[in-house]
Amino acid sequence: MKLPRLPDLLTTANLSCGVASILLASQGRLTAACALVFVGALFDVLDGLAARALGGGSELGKQLDSLADMVTFGLAPAFISAIVPWKALQFAIDAHRDFGPPSVRPGDLFAEPIWATASCAMVIAIASMWRLAKFNIDTRRTTGFLGLATPANALLWASFGSISWGIGVRYGPGANELQSHVGAFMADPLQKLIMATALAGLMLSSIPLPSLKFKHFKWKGNEVIYLLLGIGAVLVLLYGILAVPLILIVYLLSPLWGRLFPRPTEN
Repeated sequence: MKLPRLPDLLTTANLSCGVASILLASQGRLTAACALVFVGALFDVLDGLAARALGGGSELGKQLDSLADMVTFGLAPAFISAIVPWKALQFAIDAHRDFGPPSVRPGDLFAEPIWATASCAMVIAIASMWRLAKFNIDTRRTTGFLGLATPANALLWASFGSISWGIGVRYGPGANELQSHVGAFMADPLQKLIMATALAGLMLSSIPLPSLKFKHFKWKGNEVIYLLLGIGAVLVLLYGILAVPLILIVYLLSPLWGRLFPRPTEN
């Protein structure tokens, strides 16, 4: 039996982060659950770097990567998206059980907003599965992505979970208002379902979006990447975890402002 290659070990670490995130989210420990999605994303970057450093990935590594990504970037954010209203309702049930007649009953778990929460989680997981499967067999990709990448979608939902609990927030201009809007959004199952459906459409679309992988480190040809990294760094310094949804908006708009830079000609 061959020993696992370094990229495959890093992929396994990514999977471990996803499993741990799900377990912690199910216990209502959102801070660690959200953080582990970000750690899993780091391992996902490192396994790609390790594979390229060792001369390229293997077919086994490709399959392991997709399976790990499904857990960390498909199932884990689905749990995180669902945990806020579920825990809030359970807290309400417990409070009424202890202090008075239960105006909120366990049967209310099956009310329409909770079905919207469950539907939101399922949309995230199902869209991630389809996205990963399409990504594996799509031969049209050259230097960028077609559609929103699964990790980007997952990081958005993980950041929403952290923001709604005030974890990792830096209070730059307008931060209080943005945090308030995100908290209200995460507590509204119907709004979350609409957002999840819109993001699922982006994930399964053929909209060309830039990859953040460098082929070289010159400015020419990498203008969009350098600007995204620069804008992202400034936003993180100002807003902390609140920067993630702002960075995603800038990223999704990059095909428009990226046209300001001429594409390098092929020799």
